[in-house]
Amino acid sequence: MEELIEAEGPFDGVLGYSGGAALAAEIIIRDAVAHPFKLPDERPFRFAVFINGASPLRCFRLEDEELQEEGIDSRAMLAEAESMFLRPSALRRKDGVSEEDQADHGAMLALLRGLKGRKLQDGTPFVTDGEFGLCRYQVLNGEPLIDMPTLHVRSPIEEDEHHGLHLLGLCDPGQAREFHHGYGHDFPRGRTEMKKLAQLIREVAESS
Repeated sequence: MEELIEAEGPFDGVLGYSGGAALAAEIIIRDAVAHPFKLPDERPFRFAVFINGASPLRCFRLEDEELQEEGIDSRAMLAEAESMFLRPSALRRKDGVSEEDQADHGAMLALLRGLKGRKLQDGTPFVTDGEFGLCRYQVLNGEPLIDMPTLHVRSPIEEDEHHGLHLLGLCDPGQAREFHHGYGHDFPRGRTEMKKLAQLIREVAESS
């Protein structure tokens, strides 16, 4: 994705659903951290539309971070990771995808079971294979990680905060808009909702 942006971008905006929204958010955050003084038109995107957005994940090398010495009990984190990465929709065979690129349940399970729990110096828990660490992005010192116009299409009846609510909390509240629907972790539907959603997308694009 970053290679595509480099070759053909920057783009006006990005729209992502669920894991696609998390990927878009990760790209936005990584770019902002690496290039904090970029002007808006130099960034990969000027606005973002997140639909039932999953929480973006941060991957880092342990050697680049300050860590607490002691480990932590990672069973709860690993159980959550297993439910996320090994859910049926993530493991189903995909048409048009080569055999080597199909999800490998056994390999993913072995990888997850080999991870250990640690903490960054600021107290953020993460899991690691000994070389890389993985955790969710969190707001630190009250500063938003995504400071551009965003539209968050999410369902208030969704019990898992990592299907939209957490991502909303990473964005600048002064530039974030919301559209609520009643379909849980599914796409909103119906002529009236689609017209309203299209209007909001235009508005957030024009505000960027």
